[in-house]
Amino acid sequence: MAYVTPDTNRRRIVALGAVGAVHGVMALAILTGFAGGVIRIIERQHLPAWNFVPPRPKITPEPVPSPAAHPRATEAKPDVITPRDPLIDSEFKITPTTLPPIPGGDGLGGDLLPPLPTATPSPSFAPRAAKPLGAPGKWVSDSDYPAGALHRGQQGASAFELTIGPDGRVRDCRITRSSGSAELDAATCAKVGERASFTPARDAHGDLVAGSFSGVIRWRIPE
Repeated sequence: MAYVTPDTNRRRIVALGAVGAVHGVMALAILTGFAGGVIRIIERQHLPAWNFVPPRPKITPEPVPSPAAHPRATEAKPDVITPRDPLIDSEFKITPTTLPPIPGGDGLGGDLLPPLPTATPSPSFAPRAAKPLGAPGKWVSDSDYPAGALHRGQQGASAFELTIGPDGRVRDCRITRSSGSAELDAATCAKVGERASFTPARDAHGDLVAGSFSGVIRWRIPE
């Protein structure tokens, strides 16, 4: 069991006062330290700025030549024309004159006009008949022999005449002499008209014209 005496209370009061004094000194030191520069306030430094207007470039005017520097142009002076009195001739007249006819002639014996030139005839072109392209003997072969005429043993020569157009193609075919077989004659015009081609004929002027060609196909039974 503890006993509290007046002396003990006094000591306790002194201790509490000392602790309070220490805390007061520490608080003052802290406040003094912050106020004395412990905490530095950084001030922002601003660059000075101002509105700058560049000066306008100086425009140097072009030199104007003085009138005295150029030679003075010489002013053209008009020619002085002295008017004259017009010529008056009241007896001037125009008399029409009839010219004699100009005689004609051949230029000989004192005639005034030279002889008229004679027209030179244009050169003529030798006419040319239609000419077959290739050998006419190859227009018909043994394989073209009509089966009916071959079966009946018919053979003979079919003479024909072709009409050739300006393009060199066969336009018409007619039998001028029969072989004795209508079938052989028909085969002649059919094969020749299908296979024959020509160089076109030309007239005296060199123009392409229609022509003709005559030939004979001899039909013989192949062995």
